[in-house]
Amino acid sequence: MSAMDTTDNGEDEKEVALLLRELPILNELFDVKYKVGEGTFSSVYLATHKSSKDSKKFAIKHLVPTYPISRVERELRCLQEIGGADNVVGIDLCVRNNASVAFIMPYMRHNKFSDYVYNMDKDELKYYMRALLIALRKVHLFNIIHRDVKPSNFLYDRRNKKYLLVDFGLSQEFVEESFNCTKYQLLETQSVKRKRGDENSHKLSQEASKKLSTTASKCYCFGKPRVCSLCLIRPSQVASRAGTPGYRAPEVLLKYSYQTPAIDVWAAGVIMLCILSATQPFFRSPDDCTALAEITVIFGTARMQQYARKLGKKLIYSEDTTGIDLTSLCKKLRGRKHKSQNTESYFRKSPTPENYPPEAYDLLERLLDIDYTTRITADQALEHPFLNT
Repeated sequence: MSAMDTTDNGEDEKEVALLLRELPILNELFDVKYKVGEGTFSSVYLATHKSSKDSKKFAIKHLVPTYPISRVERELRCLQEIGGADNVVGIDLCVRNNASVAFIMPYMRHNKFSDYVYNMDKDELKYYMRALLIALRKVHLFNIIHRDVKPSNFLYDRRNKKYLLVDFGLSQEFVEESFNCTKYQLLETQSVKRKRGDENSHKLSQEASKKLSTTASKCYCFGKPRVCSLCLIRPSQVASRAGTPGYRAPEVLLKYSYQTPAIDVWAAGVIMLCILSATQPFFRSPDDCTALAEITVIFGTARMQQYARKLGKKLIYSEDTTGIDLTSLCKKLRGRKHKSQNTESYFRKSPTPENYPPEAYDLLERLLDIDYTTRITADQALEHPFLNT
């Protein structure tokens, strides 16, 4: 055993001991082995049930004490109401002691994304994407947005062909009726707005009207690459940005307030893009502006600006780009990866890069439609020829 292994085991033992001190009931029910994963708001441990003859394995998700109680309630409700079928994780038990909360869920052995992202054939890709979309269809059927779809949250046991969508910590409810009403209000024409503004202005005194025009109405930076003093004192835009960098949809990056389950479909498309291009991660943006720039390189400035206008936003670029064909891009990147592997292995024979059918790339383009209103849904995607042939 190496020194690093000893240090890791020592840290695991300390964290397991802390877990059992905070939640003593776990020690009565389980043999907690070691930590198998962690995130910003939780740590996950492998455990076996003490009274189980076959030492059935469980995953214990221990939430940090500062985790908002509203999120705990939402995640628990998702696990109870949605989980347990259609590749969505369920829950066996929830325990709480003071501020400590833990979810006990089925444990599934799984491979790392890096184990298969570079060498999936078309059939394996088909089964993988079908399983992911089945899970998303189930989640969206309950009007829930997962918000954090990514490879590490979609577990894949390659040997046994098992799949599991996990981690509803960022999930949120989607109310379609409220969304449609607000969307209609947002897309009113500018002429109607101006007309209403003129009618209201007659009710104001000349002095008040003048004051309004010199304060709230005038903006000297709109459409320009700078921010005026008036805009600096305005309230910031309120829109959820929850999710993992690299997997956020354009509407999230543009801070569009009324987000839909389509953001999960975009994330599924990014996963498929990683596989088809043999590139992981595909997007490496450190911030939202860079993320928009990376997406723009693929889809072009004209399409992105048109979409931004549709959402009531304005995008300004220092230069124009026409975009790149997704099929050609994936083939070039995958060929580069294959060439690199051959160079590193020298005399070892390496398999030729997988040739995916045109239907696979068509599904990719439907999943990565930058416009959420025309982006394919999980239910529609399951009827796509690539997943049905």
